[in-house]
Amino acid sequence: MKFAIIGHLISNQKKNQIPEGWSRHNNILISPQLNFNGTRGIGISIQLSPEEMIQLPRDIIHEQILEACLYATDQLNADIIQLGGLTTSVTSGGVWVAKQDDFHGYVNHGDSFTAAITCQNVLKALKIKDKSPDDLILAIVGAYGVIGEAVSQLLVPRFKESFLIGRRKEKLEELSSIINGNYYTSLFLDTKKADVVVTATSHPTALLRSEHLKENAVVVDVSQPPNASVELCKNRPDLFRIDGGFVDSPTNFNVPLMPKGKIFACIAEVIMQAMEGEKGNHVGSIDLNHLYKTEKWAEKHGFLLNELTNFGRPRPLLKI
Repeated sequence: MKFAIIGHLISNQKKNQIPEGWSRHNNILISPQLNFNGTRGIGISIQLSPEEMIQLPRDIIHEQILEACLYATDQLNADIIQLGGLTTSVTSGGVWVAKQDDFHGYVNHGDSFTAAITCQNVLKALKIKDKSPDDLILAIVGAYGVIGEAVSQLLVPRFKESFLIGRRKEKLEELSSIINGNYYTSLFLDTKKADVVVTATSHPTALLRSEHLKENAVVVDVSQPPNASVELCKNRPDLFRIDGGFVDSPTNFNVPLMPKGKIFACIAEVIMQAMEGEKGNHVGSIDLNHLYKTEKWAEKHGFLLNELTNFGRPRPLLKI
């Protein structure tokens, strides 16, 4: 199977800039062909910034995403599409794309493996700090999102107390029906008491500020763009910030935003699905059985969390 990664511009890119080796077709940018041990793919970026992805009318965004998906399947012969960055949140976790009559491929948001790696990051960080989750307070920002929902299901039962944070009361109420453990829901950024903060939001800019975080807090930042900035880490060296979405890659992959030797877990998931030849969609809420399966795929194919990183650089040795 051949895969395609659909993304968007990062915040500091200009629309007239094309990454080296990439080409332009109408409203999309196209990477050179990607090759992962014989499994081939392509990267495609629509020309919208994170701010535009949030602020523009949804039909305009959908039109550009669908154009990219159809070009990938109809012109580049991709079998499976991975929706990256905010393309997942604006398509209801990929459900909208999968329902389009003109689209005949498979869709995977890649968030199942991302959620699994996020949980691994949390537990690995606490092991380094010699702390047990059942003595600590957890906060999950973006708790009812695709990633946040799965992380909440897996981590809340392990912590002493948790705060599940989101902007919509009705979505938090829905989340409460599937979560076990001692937790509170909040419409506010109630992270100040948390020993561990997981951020998995679609916010287009850095969301967390110094006053939001407890001294020596662990921050696992899954969001792209990040919710915890480099500037925050400089001003608060006590914080233990971790990238939530990177894993080691057995093959170097030249994709923007990825450090050498690393790959986003969401991209790794679609590559693994293509390598396994599994036909099917993985959209909307995460099926925990599929999440566990991605962890087994990762052991088989070498997409492992061997070290913690902060902005792609090793932790705890990082100096900003």
